[in-house]
Amino acid sequence: MKKLLSWGGVGLLTTALLDPLLYSMLEKPIPWGRDLLMAAAGVGCFYLLVKFRDSF
Repeated sequence: MKKLLSWGGVGLLTTALLDPLLYSMLEKPIPWGRDLLMAAAGVGCFYLLVKFRDSF
């Protein structure tokens, strides 16, 4: 579970940060809602990882 949460957090935050860059290079409108949801999910994964660090 620990590995899943850490991979999820890193993957979601990285994608949320790089996705607007990719869309701006392709000159397409940036889907801000999706990027904000991915960032929130990544932060949530790290929050759960820190909150339950002793039980995993």
